[in-house]
Amino acid sequence: MTRILIITAALVLGGCAGNPSVSENQCRAGDWQTIGFRDGANGFSSTRLLAHQEACGEFAIVPERTAYLKGWQDGLTNFCTADNGFNLGNRGASFNTVCARDMAEPFATAYHDGRQLYLARSEVNRLNRLINNKEARLDQLKQEIVGATTAQLVPDLTPEERIGLVAKLEQLISERAEIEEELPELERELAAAEYELDRLDQTLASISY
Repeated sequence: MTRILIITAALVLGGCAGNPSVSENQCRAGDWQTIGFRDGANGFSSTRLLAHQEACGEFAIVPERTAYLKGWQDGLTNFCTADNGFNLGNRGASFNTVCARDMAEPFATAYHDGRQLYLARSEVNRLNRLINNKEARLDQLKQEIVGATTAQLVPDLTPEERIGLVAKLEQLISERAEIEEELPELERELAAAEYELDRLDQTLASISY
């Protein structure tokens, strides 16, 4: 955990120069409890305060740590809910370890459920894209095979050109056969993936987060 916090702090500080975490107006307004609440509700670590210190340092302003941390703790109660965990997992967002122990388990369980749904949906989308690409390539191959066959009818082809066209035609026909063999298996995989997605969807719909 210590290592994660150190890395997070380094990344935050590294990005401050180009994109300050708070504006000059926010620094001068000094509503650090609200800023802390916002950060907590968005799942940021409390080490984000280091980025705010960096940003406000340019204006000789020091954030109020106590107010910030109070707001941040309150914000975490909004972030570390099972409902939010499920939504984050279902969107494919990275798992966040910022939640305290008493909130971490329900958040993680819900995130895992949402993540399962996201992965199942992603697999269905992947297979659909793959099948569409294969079918598009098959249509293209049919045209190329006709073109390669027609090209061989040209009477003044050199022997080398004719050999090249024959080799190309054989390659195209071989690729077409491979795709035609692959498509039925991909369709079966898609049907199984759609079934799993539907099963998960129905199962998780019965769970209230």
